[in-house]
Amino acid sequence: MASTARSVGIILIVLIAMSFDIPATDAGATFLAKTCKKTTNPSLCLAVLRVDPKSASTTTVHDLASIALQIASDTADHNAEVIHNLAKDVQGTPEGGAFTICLGAYVDATNDLEIDARPGFDGGNYVDARNLVLGAKAVGDRCESAFKGIKKKSPVTNIDLQMTERCGVAGELIGLLIHK
Repeated sequence: MASTARSVGIILIVLIAMSFDIPATDAGATFLAKTCKKTTNPSLCLAVLRVDPKSASTTTVHDLASIALQIASDTADHNAEVIHNLAKDVQGTPEGGAFTICLGAYVDATNDLEIDARPGFDGGNYVDARNLVLGAKAVGDRCESAFKGIKKKSPVTNIDLQMTERCGVAGELIGLLIHK
């Protein structure tokens, strides 16, 4: 009888514990919000990480930082492709020269993020990874300056801003992994 009562008691405890369980996506979303509150712009952090649906179910800072780094890398790669396509139509003009500067900056940023920052991050070298990401963050400013140099409004301001924001969030999240 004691064994049966004990079994029923254990089952009841398990059922009660399960009834209070938070679904994984809610827990991930809560973790995401709490982690983003540690950054200088929590709403931007949330917006950037929501680009990848996996971020909603992530439960470690490392995984969020990894997702943000991938988003920054993908953005650099995409922006380089956009700029390459725009540059085709204006070769030999001042705008073509500005696009060449932009393209070179984005190709460098893509290489820094994919070839150097990613392996460093994956290997636990968060300081170097963060520094590379923050260096890539400046690519939009270099592109904008190229157009200011020819006294033209940049046609890629929006994607430059997106790059700056996404690298900024990735850099901050990687920074959370650095032990002070």
